[in-house]
Amino acid sequence: MRIVGNRRLKKYRHGPTPLEICPGREIWEKFRNSEYLVFVDESFYKFFGFADVDGNFCHAALGVPESRYANLQTSMNPLVETCKDEISQREGQRPQELKSTSFSRLPLEFRSNFTKEFVRILGAHGGFVAAFYSTTRGIVMERVRTNIMDEAEAVPDDHVDLYDKARMELLDEFRGVGQSELVKRLLLLPFSALWNFLGSFDCSFRVRYDPRESSEDETVRDAIVQYMQTLINVPELYGDTNPLLGMEIDIPSRNDVGLQLVDIVAGEVRSFFRRNPEALRENSSLQLITNDSDDPVEHFLEFGNSLHKIGALSSMSTSLRDKLGLPNSDNLISHYYPVLAAGILACVSETGQPRLLEVPTELILDQAE
Repeated sequence: MRIVGNRRLKKYRHGPTPLEICPGREIWEKFRNSEYLVFVDESFYKFFGFADVDGNFCHAALGVPESRYANLQTSMNPLVETCKDEISQREGQRPQELKSTSFSRLPLEFRSNFTKEFVRILGAHGGFVAAFYSTTRGIVMERVRTNIMDEAEAVPDDHVDLYDKARMELLDEFRGVGQSELVKRLLLLPFSALWNFLGSFDCSFRVRYDPRESSEDETVRDAIVQYMQTLINVPELYGDTNPLLGMEIDIPSRNDVGLQLVDIVAGEVRSFFRRNPEALRENSSLQLITNDSDDPVEHFLEFGNSLHKIGALSSMSTSLRDKLGLPNSDNLISHYYPVLAAGILACVSETGQPRLLEVPTELILDQAE
């Protein structure tokens, strides 16, 4: 349970967390105390350089108990080969591996049937998927919010100059260090979420990251391993044991079906947010969410004998909830809901707020600055 309410009114109550009531909980409870293998991939469009506000970046993860991975590969092999056959018939060349770009061009009925069977097999083997998405605008606006925290309670309606300043700061920060520094920064939230999610079931995990460029991959790996170790310094939030066992960066995706499948997941997540921008706009605000801001419904965490504000909760529209939680062919991401980690999709709103779309509770959690 979690504490929700309003600090100014001094009204508090307990409410369920998404993980407590999501459909996948029964699946993962069966694999408590297991070691998971988690595949991580990224997908992006006109993102690096922060020039195009419609640019975007997505990290996706697919996890399966290490002891079940061989069986999952065997179960998935006929489905993967059928998909390659379909791509071959349409494109005239049989692919070495599954990629979301080719998969997205297949007929909707085929993709829908593939996804349903994929999710069924993944769930049968104790698996899950997770994702984090942001637009260029979201990342820049997050910096805008950070820049004004000590000066204002909200981003002004006219914030063109603030946006340009924040964009230039980000460019200066990441100029000359390659893409690895930015990728590392974007991975911090997904990795801490994996820690919380798998830690809830007392599971450890090893990450297999789809390799991009060897030297940059090593930089990302070393930074993530170091970051995860620092989280045990906040045992109230993360416990006192680091569940990350290591990060593999040297297995090509063409040799690993797990990396191919997580690429498909990343593509579906990007497709959903690009076609449904209301997920980034709904209930978003230029108002800063701080420990002192008065938000109608606030989420608190109790530690150190006091309440600490985590963020602000708002109701998710029925339309958005149905697009994510009810199986529909318009949004194939909906078919992943039974294995969606904690029933949550993570993103950054267009106004720069890191947010969790909590499908089980039908709430949106915009996190505090």
